[in-house]
Amino acid sequence: MKKMPFLSDEIKALWFENATDVHGYQCDFYPGIVSTKVWADEEYLPLCHLPYMPKGWADVDGIPESGELDCTETYSVSYGAIHPIFCAFLGIMYVVYFSLLFTWYRASRSRRKTKNATHPPYTVSEKFYVGALVICVTGIISAVDVGSAAGIIPNWLYSCLLGVQGSGVNVILVLMVTNWIAIMTARGRDTSMLPWVRKVYLLGIGGSVVDFLCTSLEEFTAPDVDGAYDGTVNGIKHAFLGLLEGGFCVLGLVFALRMKSQMSSGQQVNEKQKEQVRKIVGYTYVVGGAGSVGVLFRFSRTALRLGVTVYPAPACSAVGFIMGALVELVVLLVVTCVVIAQRPSKQKKIKPHGETMMTTAASTSVESTEGS
Repeated sequence: MKKMPFLSDEIKALWFENATDVHGYQCDFYPGIVSTKVWADEEYLPLCHLPYMPKGWADVDGIPESGELDCTETYSVSYGAIHPIFCAFLGIMYVVYFSLLFTWYRASRSRRKTKNATHPPYTVSEKFYVGALVICVTGIISAVDVGSAAGIIPNWLYSCLLGVQGSGVNVILVLMVTNWIAIMTARGRDTSMLPWVRKVYLLGIGGSVVDFLCTSLEEFTAPDVDGAYDGTVNGIKHAFLGLLEGGFCVLGLVFALRMKSQMSSGQQVNEKQKEQVRKIVGYTYVVGGAGSVGVLFRFSRTALRLGVTVYPAPACSAVGFIMGALVELVVLLVVTCVVIAQRPSKQKKIKPHGETMMTTAASTSVESTEGS
C-alpha cells in the first residue's frame, strides 16, 4: 500500500463509507457532476500521490477497507482502455509525421548543397521542418505515458516535454507570420526583415522561451504535492501568451489578406500563382481559427486559476479525459497543418539564392534564405 502525500484536517474529517462517496468527492469539483455528499471544504485536495487513486474509486460498488484508502490504482487504470488507445494514436501519428518531415528536410538540404556552400543557410521552409521535427520527437516520448497517468514518465519530465511542444508551436506561428510580413514589406528581391518586423520576431521567440520555462518549472511553485502548481503563476502565463498569440494571429490574417489583394490585382501574376496564394490564405484562416480557440483557452485558464492552487486529479469520464488532453491534440493539429502545408511539390525546384517576391509569396513553403 502506498502512503498518501498528506492528510489535511479537512480530509481527516471526511469518512468515506463506500466507493460512491470517494467517487463523489473526486468528481464533485467537475462542473455538472453532483456527489452524494456535500463536502465542508470547497477546495479539492488529492487523496493519493500522483498518479495514484484509491483502489476501486471509480466502481460505485466498491467499499474502501475500514475507511483507509488503498492508493495503488493509477490514473491510467481508472481511465480504462482510452488511455493506452490515446497514447498509441499519438505515438503512431508522430512517428509517421517524423518520417515524412525528416525525409523532406534531408531532400531539401541535399538539393541546396553546392561545392561552395556545403552548409547553406536554413530557409524558412527548413526551419518549419526543424521545429516540427522537434515537436515530433518530444511527442513520441510523451506518448509513452500521456499525462504521466501510468507512472511511467515522471510528471516533471512530462511537463518539460509539453513545454517543448508548446513553445515549438509558438515558434512555428512566429516564423510563419513574420515571414509573410517580410514578403509583403520586401524591397525588390531583398526579403530581409525590416527593423520593426525583427522586433516582433524577437518578441515572439522570447514569448516561446517564457512558455517553455513556465510550463517546465511551474509545478515547483507548489512543492507540497507532486503535480500541483500555483494557479496565479499559471494564469499570468496564459494571459501573457494569450495576448501574444492573439496578436500574431491578427497580424497573420491582416498581411495574408494584403497578400491576397496584391496577388489578385493582376500585376503579371498567372493563375497558378493566384491559386497558391489562395492556399496560403486558406492556411491562414485555419491558423486564425485555431489561434482564436487557443486564445479563448488561455484566458479561460487565467479566469479559473488566479488565486488558487491547482492539484492533480484524474478525469471522471472519457469525455473528461479528452478535454484534459486538449493541449496534446492542438499540438498534433499544428504538426498536421505543417505536414500538409510543407509537403514538397513535384514540380518545385529549390533555388539556393531565394525567389522573387511574387514567386516566394506564392509558395506555401517559402524558400527565402533572408527572412530569419
